Amino acid sequence: MLDSCPTRSDTRSTLRVAQSLRLGSPRANRGFGSIINPATTRGLALAVLGLALATGARALEVPYDYTVPCTPENAIFGYFSPTKKPVLTVKSGAVVRIEGGGGNKWGAEADPDVWLKENHIPITVETNAALKEIVTALKDSPNRPPPLPGAPAGTGRGGHFLIGPIYIEDAEPGDSLEVRILDVTPRLPYGANSATPAGGGLPGVMPRPFSKVYMLDHKRNAAIYDDKIEIPMAPFNGVNATCPPDSEGPYRRSTEPGVFGGNLDSKDLTTGSTLYLPIFQKGALFYTGDCHAAQGDGEIAGDAIGTANTCIYQFILHKGVTLKGPRAETPTEYIIYGMDHDLGIAMKNAMMATLDFLKEKGGYDLMQAYTLCSAAVDFRVTQVVDKTLGIHGAIAKKLFVNDTDTYWYRTPRF
Repeated sequence: MLDSCPTRSDTRSTLRVAQSLRLGSPRANRGFGSIINPATTRGLALAVLGLALATGARALEVPYDYTVPCTPENAIFGYFSPTKKPVLTVKSGAVVRIEGGGGNKWGAEADPDVWLKENHIPITVETNAALKEIVTALKDSPNRPPPLPGAPAGTGRGGHFLIGPIYIEDAEPGDSLEVRILDVTPRLPYGANSATPAGGGLPGVMPRPFSKVYMLDHKRNAAIYDDKIEIPMAPFNGVNATCPPDSEGPYRRSTEPGVFGGNLDSKDLTTGSTLYLPIFQKGALFYTGDCHAAQGDGEIAGDAIGTANTCIYQFILHKGVTLKGPRAETPTEYIIYGMDHDLGIAMKNAMMATLDFLKEKGGYDLMQAYTLCSAAVDFRVTQVVDKTLGIHGAIAKKLFVNDTDTYWYRTPRF
């Protein structure tokens, strides 16, 4: 999604069942119409190839350079810190496996095993390694925000279950970070979401709190709602962020998204997508979390199917390339975000950002881009529940009939 920027390419290619990454020409590492500078290319990592022999075959492992485990030290709850010790330091091009947390719908003081049994989930903390890591991090992590102004001591210390920060060598304010989402896979056999009378997109409508547990059928890639409805899983992390600028304060809560990304709750950021983020702090200081198994656009009840995900991300630094806010890319679309506390203004912001992108990419002036958007660009509600609300413009790549498709990811056709 970056325009005319050099790319560093420690890039690797992987094929998975129903997923694939393809390496092509030297321009295959470009993003959003940018042209790679071959002088910056250090070479390509060994490609790991696999063939799907049958539907439901086990996926091959995506190769990675580092692992960030879910530990009390690596976890941080509800805020972004510019001073937290990095959990990992990497060079541009590194591929990192991140073990996320989540799925803890039992509440701060409740016994998770009691909650699991009540909801007919056939695991315990001791029998499920991922859940044991999550419970340990929840109990022992020192990384909690201070109480909100006027709140009693010890309150307001929850929030998104995040992992980070990851420090990117040579990253400086004014640069940008490309995050290639190579794989996202749930770590737990269940997910859950809930609604409250005061929350969501319809405050005052729900008569009482309500929660729903979904068993996740990994073989069939389905979240089971009941015996009549199954939801296709499309796992992603709701929060992906560089550390916010100093103007946001030292304890910037993760609830609201911003120019740094954060709680975008953008359901398109699944395996095979790319997120582009501005950098505001030395090292970029990347955080991720708020793991989902699936979500509808809007996320109207307040949360999606919350679970814990294992993510494999590649981090590519773009020196001297400045972005005004987050952008994304999928194999088929360019995605431009607009945000504001007012959904109407969020829509205007998304429209203006989309006009800017069309000027950058195709040289279209204001009037041309405006009419093109009206004719061919879809504007969708990202979410209406994070205080700062989101709209995104989705621009189909097939509109650009003279472009060569060199995107790094391929969805196989069987």
